[in-house]
Amino acid sequence: MENVSRKEQEKQSSNAGKIIAIVAGAVVLVGGLVAGGIYLATHQEQTTIISSSDSNASFTLVDGKNKITKGGTYTFTGSTPNGKIEVETAEDVKIILNGVSITNSSGAAIKSKGTGKLTIELVGDNTLVTTDNTADDPAAAISGDADLEITGTGSATVKANGKGIKADGNLTLGSATLNVTSTDDTIHSNSNITIASGTYTLNTGDDAIHSDGNLIVSDGKIVIEKSHEGIESNIIEISGGDISVTASDDAINAQNSDGSSRIGVSGDGALNISGGKLYVNSGGDGLDSNGKISISGGEIYVDGPVNDGNGAIDCDGEISITGGTLIAVGSSGMAQNATSATQPSVLVNLSQSYSGELSFGGITYTPSKKYQSVLISSSSLKKGETYELKINGSTIQSVSISDNITGQGSSMMGGGMPGGGTMGSQNQNQRQTQSQATGTQQVRR
Repeated sequence: MENVSRKEQEKQSSNAGKIIAIVAGAVVLVGGLVAGGIYLATHQEQTTIISSSDSNASFTLVDGKNKITKGGTYTFTGSTPNGKIEVETAEDVKIILNGVSITNSSGAAIKSKGTGKLTIELVGDNTLVTTDNTADDPAAAISGDADLEITGTGSATVKANGKGIKADGNLTLGSATLNVTSTDDTIHSNSNITIASGTYTLNTGDDAIHSDGNLIVSDGKIVIEKSHEGIESNIIEISGGDISVTASDDAINAQNSDGSSRIGVSGDGALNISGGKLYVNSGGDGLDSNGKISISGGEIYVDGPVNDGNGAIDCDGEISITGGTLIAVGSSGMAQNATSATQPSVLVNLSQSYSGELSFGGITYTPSKKYQSVLISSSSLKKGETYELKINGSTIQSVSISDNITGQGSSMMGGGMPGGGTMGSQNQNQRQTQSQATGTQQVRR
């Protein structure tokens, strides 16, 4: 009995020590918030726990993990060469970056693990870098498990070995200036992307802007300097903005919702352009849709492929043109015209490749590379008129417009075509027949 009593006394003494340790730990935690951080041995990294209801709270970055555990607005300044900002809460959080520089070698510079929406407001110039070299799936520099919005009057330079900016939920971009360089997608959402304004300079080895759902661009200046595929989504809506895309493969790709397609068989992808200015330079297809293409406004210039395995426009369904100005040049092998139009749409396939300025009906354009096919659609062209296609001032061909869809020249897919014919429809029908005969299944990136 005496031995048992002694053990009981030792247990009580030990519990008392633990209570004192917990209290002392709480004091250290509070002190850490004031002094700039505490060290948690269990995590082996310096961690600042940030949980403030003060909407004007301002924090200086420290190395390690700056962790937000409560909804609210948090302003960060300073820099860390080995750290990140982490959000883990079901509440909405707004982070204001004011002249911040973050580099993280083992994960995202900013990571939201919560279910609440994360809004990042940029003030001044900011730099967000991840040098994560995880082989299978390197971290994105900015990563959100839910909805993510980036806005503000400032800028951010974003660099990543993986994706640049990634959201599992909806991604909204507006007013800020973003310069993003990444090996994977520069801007990516597993759901929808909305770009309402802002300035974007993008360089990537994969897709520049990729959405698994809908992609809506209503304004802003987007310059894709380098990409495999420029803009890719199931549904792409462009109603405004100034967009320039350089891509080694397809520049604009409206893919099927499941990411696959049968060549020549219309799917559920859709590319709708109603406004803005769009220029694309593609090694593959210029404007590509596994479903439909609808053009009702805007200025569209396509410097398409030089190989006959791709086209300036590649559409497996209907191509409708009811407004805007379209000039699309490229190879002639897969050239397509509109399938329906309320204004003249003229396709001319040439007997050889040309370089230099082209003019047609008062419309002039200088492609950046060789071309053997010219597609022009504009409300300034009139039915019943005859126009000369001139290249570098010399007349190459005369075209009489007897209908809104006019095709002239020769094509690998469509064969010879007299003036007034619908070359686009013929090409498309032959593509469908070929695909149905072979049953070819293709997965697009």
